[in-house]
Amino acid sequence: MDKFFALSEEKQITIINAALQCFGKFGYDKASVNDIAVTAHISKASVFQYFGSKKQLYTYLLEYCMKIIMPSFDQTILDSETDLFNRILVSSKMKMAAMKTHPFITQFMASVWEEASPEVNDLLASLKMEAGNFRNEMVLREDDSLKFKNPEDAQPVYNMLLVMAEGYAARYRNAAVFDFETVMNEFEKTISILKNNFYKEEYLK
Repeated sequence: MDKFFALSEEKQITIINAALQCFGKFGYDKASVNDIAVTAHISKASVFQYFGSKKQLYTYLLEYCMKIIMPSFDQTILDSETDLFNRILVSSKMKMAAMKTHPFITQFMASVWEEASPEVNDLLASLKMEAGNFRNEMVLREDDSLKFKNPEDAQPVYNMLLVMAEGYAARYRNAAVFDFETVMNEFEKTISILKNNFYKEEYLK
């Protein structure tokens, strides 16, 4: 990838955004190297020169997105939130803020969670496990279950909220414009409903 990194930053971003856009819109199998080249205004041969293969390009994009998303989480702020639902909401807002400044990442990452191509199964299994462990360590706390009417509901509710958060993003996968405010408002309302239904009365005051 030395030839790619030798390009100007502007040209690199153009190619990255073109690839994110194509993979995000069509998925791994249906997105062709030619589609990416046309969108980036470069030759198909250049894509192979820069990345070697379609899978290597996809791998690079996954790493690129993680480098942008992961640092967006402020552990100090999350640690200061003593409520599970508040931490999930705050962490979601942190992620959304990062993706808001990188709109092509939003579409791409939404497609990643739905991707079923056997060619990238190994990459995505590793990514999803790493992301899951990261989120568990970042948000879930041992004493969170104490606030639930049924303590055993804590982990399933947490898992459900994570799936719902990805679902809200996936809904806008093919949208021309991603409405961050609408997504977060809907998610916040859902969190409030779940909290009111699952928490003990004394923790709703």
